[in-house]
Amino acid sequence: MGRKSMADQRRSEIIDAFYRCVAREGFSGASIRKVAQEANVKPSILHHYFQNRDEMIETLVAHYTDMIFEYFNKKMRPYKDPEERLAHALRFLFGPGMIGDEVTGVFLEFMVEARHNPRVRKTLATTFRRFRAAIIDFIDDIETFKVLPGGTKNAYASMIIAMHEGMEIQWFANPRDVSLKKAADIARMFIEMLATQKGGK
Repeated sequence: MGRKSMADQRRSEIIDAFYRCVAREGFSGASIRKVAQEANVKPSILHHYFQNRDEMIETLVAHYTDMIFEYFNKKMRPYKDPEERLAHALRFLFGPGMIGDEVTGVFLEFMVEARHNPRVRKTLATTFRRFRAAIIDFIDDIETFKVLPGGTKNAYASMIIAMHEGMEIQWFANPRDVSLKKAADIARMFIEMLATQKGGK
């Protein structure tokens, strides 16, 4: 992979600064002025690299997703056995890499923004498609899943994401109310149960 151009590097630095601002203060507090201060540049520089705030938010959502996938792939690289990889993937899904004050707080900010911002909603839809594809890639390593129709695999992946999002929101409200370890164990049981069923259409 080639080195980033100066322009790409500066855009990345601005988006990193934007992420830190959103993590601390939410979108409502992450003004252009504050992001510029965080990035140690003048506000006019932000307008030079991004057409508007919507473009910055879209880029941030994509950056956030790439950041999670990069970390996930790094964590999964040592595991070659399909069953072992799946177990570690679920522990990651229900662990601090995906659920925590910062990462969950930023994700919830995206969801609120998407309610009134179609461009952000579209970007989030792409993010969920990437997550479903990643989950399908993992469960496809299990022999009983390989023969299932694509629509069934997609539905199973959607259910696993729904379990994750539900636990994440409950954990964010009060971490003492839920056990993420038990959630990972239940998700594993859910997948094993599905593996014993014949796939539907």
